[in-house]
Amino acid sequence: MPRGKYVNHKGRSRHFTSPEEMQQQSEDESSSEESGEEEEQAGSSKGNAKKGAAPPGTLPPSDSEEEDESSEDDRDAKKGVAGLIEIENPNRAVKKVAQKVEKLNVSGGDSAKPELTRREREQIEKQKARLRYEKLHADGKTAQAKSDLARLALIRQQRADAAAKREAEKKLAEDKKGTTKS
Repeated sequence: MPRGKYVNHKGRSRHFTSPEEMQQQSEDESSSEESGEEEEQAGSSKGNAKKGAAPPGTLPPSDSEEEDESSEDDRDAKKGVAGLIEIENPNRAVKKVAQKVEKLNVSGGDSAKPELTRREREQIEKQKARLRYEKLHADGKTAQAKSDLARLALIRQQRADAAAKREAEKKLAEDKKGTTKS
Protein backbone atom coordinates (compact mmCIF):
# COMPACT_ATOMS: atom_id res chain seq x y z
CA MET A 1 0.00 0.00 0.00
CA PRO A 2 1.51 3.35 -0.97
CA ARG A 3 2.15 5.82 1.75
CA GLY A 4 1.21 9.45 1.52
CA LYS A 5 -1.47 11.45 -0.20
CA TYR A 6 -0.77 10.61 -3.83
CA VAL A 7 -1.03 7.14 -5.29
CA ASN A 8 1.60 6.00 -7.79
CA HIS A 9 0.24 3.65 -10.45
CA LYS A 10 3.64 2.59 -11.74
CA GLY A 11 4.51 -1.01 -11.07
CA ARG A 12 0.95 -2.09 -10.48
CA SER A 13 -0.52 -4.90 -12.52
CA ARG A 14 -2.84 -3.91 -15.33
CA HIS A 15 -6.38 -5.15 -15.61
CA PHE A 16 -7.69 -5.93 -19.07
CA THR A 17 -11.30 -6.71 -19.85
CA SER A 18 -11.67 -10.06 -21.57
CA PRO A 19 -13.65 -10.30 -24.83
CA GLU A 20 -16.19 -12.53 -23.10
CA GLU A 21 -16.85 -9.86 -20.46
CA MET A 22 -17.22 -7.18 -23.13
CA GLN A 23 -19.67 -9.34 -25.09
CA GLN A 24 -21.67 -10.03 -21.93
CA GLN A 25 -21.85 -6.28 -21.16
CA SER A 26 -23.05 -5.48 -24.69
CA GLU A 27 -25.70 -8.21 -24.46
CA ASP A 28 -26.84 -6.84 -21.09
CA GLU A 29 -27.12 -3.34 -22.58
CA SER A 30 -29.06 -4.54 -25.62
CA SER A 31 -31.44 -6.60 -23.47
CA SER A 32 -32.04 -3.63 -21.15
CA GLU A 33 -32.77 -1.41 -24.18
CA GLU A 34 -35.25 -3.97 -25.55
CA SER A 35 -37.03 -4.25 -22.21
CA GLY A 36 -37.17 -0.43 -22.03
CA GLU A 37 -38.80 -0.30 -25.47
CA GLU A 38 -41.37 -2.91 -24.43
CA GLU A 39 -42.20 -0.89 -21.31
CA GLU A 40 -42.64 2.26 -23.44
CA GLN A 41 -44.99 0.43 -25.81
CA ALA A 42 -46.99 -0.93 -22.88
CA GLY A 43 -47.12 2.56 -21.37
CA SER A 44 -48.28 4.08 -24.66
CA SER A 45 -51.08 1.50 -24.96
CA LYS A 46 -52.17 2.38 -21.40
CA GLY A 47 -51.97 6.05 -22.35
CA ASN A 48 -54.24 5.40 -25.35
CA ALA A 49 -56.76 3.70 -23.07
CA LYS A 50 -56.66 6.72 -20.77
CA LYS A 51 -57.24 9.01 -23.74
CA GLY A 52 -60.74 7.72 -24.27
CA ALA A 53 -61.53 8.19 -20.58
CA ALA A 54 -60.79 11.90 -20.51
CA PRO A 55 -63.04 13.89 -18.17
CA PRO A 56 -65.72 15.95 -19.92
CA GLY A 57 -64.72 19.49 -20.80
CA THR A 58 -61.05 18.63 -21.34
CA LEU A 59 -59.39 17.87 -24.64
CA PRO A 60 -57.44 14.64 -25.02
CA PRO A 61 -53.70 15.17 -25.60
CA SER A 62 -52.67 15.18 -29.24
CA ASP A 63 -49.92 13.04 -30.79
CA SER A 64 -47.44 15.92 -30.71
CA GLU A 65 -47.98 16.29 -26.97
CA GLU A 66 -47.22 12.60 -26.52
CA GLU A 67 -43.98 13.04 -28.43
CA ASP A 68 -43.11 16.01 -26.22
CA GLU A 69 -43.75 13.89 -23.15
CA SER A 70 -41.53 11.09 -24.45
CA SER A 71 -38.72 13.55 -25.18
CA GLU A 72 -39.12 14.95 -21.65
CA ASP A 73 -38.88 11.39 -20.32
CA ASP A 74 -35.65 10.93 -22.27
CA ARG A 75 -34.30 14.16 -20.85
CA ASP A 76 -35.25 13.09 -17.32
CA ALA A 77 -33.46 9.79 -17.87
CA LYS A 78 -30.17 11.69 -18.09
CA LYS A 79 -28.42 12.09 -14.78
CA GLY A 80 -27.16 15.29 -13.23
CA VAL A 81 -26.86 18.53 -15.15
CA ALA A 82 -26.99 16.73 -18.51
CA GLY A 83 -30.76 16.48 -18.15
CA LEU A 84 -31.11 20.23 -17.64
CA ILE A 85 -28.69 21.48 -20.27
CA GLU A 86 -28.74 20.17 -23.82
CA ILE A 87 -25.18 19.89 -25.02
CA GLU A 88 -24.15 19.15 -28.57
CA ASN A 89 -20.65 17.71 -28.54
CA PRO A 90 -19.24 16.95 -32.01
CA ASN A 91 -16.60 14.67 -30.44
CA ARG A 92 -19.15 12.54 -28.61
CA ALA A 93 -19.19 8.98 -29.86
CA VAL A 94 -22.61 8.01 -31.18
CA LYS A 95 -23.78 4.44 -30.70
CA LYS A 96 -23.57 2.35 -33.86
CA VAL A 97 -27.16 1.20 -33.48
CA ALA A 98 -28.37 4.80 -33.62
CA GLN A 99 -26.31 5.46 -36.75
CA LYS A 100 -27.85 2.48 -38.54
CA VAL A 101 -31.36 3.64 -37.67
CA GLU A 102 -30.61 7.15 -38.91
CA LYS A 103 -29.28 5.81 -42.20
CA LEU A 104 -32.40 3.74 -42.69
CA ASN A 105 -34.61 6.76 -42.00
CA VAL A 106 -32.61 8.97 -44.34
CA SER A 107 -32.98 6.53 -47.23
CA GLY A 108 -36.74 7.04 -47.01
CA GLY A 109 -37.99 3.57 -47.74
CA ASP A 110 -37.35 1.19 -50.61
CA SER A 111 -34.69 2.78 -52.75
CA ALA A 112 -33.01 0.59 -55.34
CA LYS A 113 -29.64 2.32 -54.94
CA PRO A 114 -28.22 3.40 -51.57
CA GLU A 115 -26.82 6.90 -51.41
CA LEU A 116 -23.05 6.98 -51.76
CA THR A 117 -20.60 9.26 -50.05
CA ARG A 118 -18.62 11.76 -52.07
CA ARG A 119 -15.46 9.68 -51.84
CA GLU A 120 -17.24 6.53 -52.99
CA ARG A 121 -18.79 8.39 -55.94
CA GLU A 122 -15.41 9.84 -56.94
CA GLN A 123 -13.79 6.41 -56.69
CA ILE A 124 -16.44 4.85 -58.93
CA GLU A 125 -16.09 7.71 -61.42
CA LYS A 126 -12.30 7.20 -61.49
CA GLN A 127 -12.72 3.49 -62.19
CA LYS A 128 -15.19 4.16 -65.00
CA ALA A 129 -12.91 6.80 -66.54
CA ARG A 130 -9.92 4.45 -66.35
CA LEU A 131 -11.86 1.63 -68.03
CA ARG A 132 -13.11 4.01 -70.74
CA TYR A 133 -9.54 5.22 -71.35
CA GLU A 134 -8.19 1.66 -71.52
CA LYS A 135 -10.85 0.75 -74.08
CA LEU A 136 -10.03 3.79 -76.24
CA HIS A 137 -6.31 3.04 -75.84
CA ALA A 138 -6.84 -0.54 -76.99
CA ASP A 139 -8.75 0.74 -80.04
CA GLY A 140 -5.86 3.15 -80.77
CA LYS A 141 -7.95 6.30 -80.45
CA THR A 142 -6.00 8.11 -77.73
CA ALA A 143 -3.02 10.36 -78.41
CA GLN A 144 -0.72 8.10 -76.43
CA ALA A 145 -1.90 5.03 -78.33
CA LYS A 146 -1.35 6.81 -81.66
CA SER A 147 2.19 7.80 -80.69
CA ASP A 148 2.88 4.23 -79.47
CA LEU A 149 1.60 2.76 -82.73
CA ALA A 150 3.69 5.19 -84.78
CA ARG A 151 6.78 4.28 -82.74
CA LEU A 152 6.04 0.56 -83.18
CA ALA A 153 5.62 1.01 -86.95
CA LEU A 154 8.97 2.83 -87.08
CA ILE A 155 10.69 0.06 -85.10
CA ARG A 156 9.14 -2.64 -87.32
CA GLN A 157 10.37 -0.80 -90.40
CA GLN A 158 13.88 -0.52 -88.96
CA ARG A 159 13.91 -4.23 -88.07
CA ALA A 160 12.67 -5.18 -91.54
CA ASP A 161 15.41 -3.02 -93.12
CA ALA A 162 18.04 -4.60 -90.85
CA ALA A 163 16.81 -8.12 -91.69
CA ALA A 164 16.91 -7.34 -95.42
CA LYS A 165 20.41 -5.96 -95.07
CA ARG A 166 21.58 -9.08 -93.19
CA GLU A 167 19.99 -11.29 -95.85
CA ALA A 168 21.76 -9.33 -98.60
CA GLU A 169 25.09 -9.64 -96.78
CA LYS A 170 24.52 -13.37 -96.32
CA LYS A 171 23.92 -13.82 -100.06
CA LEU A 172 27.06 -11.83 -100.87
CA ALA A 173 29.07 -13.96 -98.47
CA GLU A 174 27.69 -17.16 -100.04
CA ASP A 175 28.42 -15.87 -103.55
CA LYS A 176 32.01 -15.10 -102.58
CA LYS A 177 32.45 -18.56 -101.08
CA GLY A 178 30.84 -20.16 -104.10
CA THR A 179 33.15 -18.35 -106.56
CA THR A 180 36.31 -19.15 -104.63
CA LYS A 181 35.56 -22.87 -104.41
CA SER A 182 34.95 -23.37 -108.09
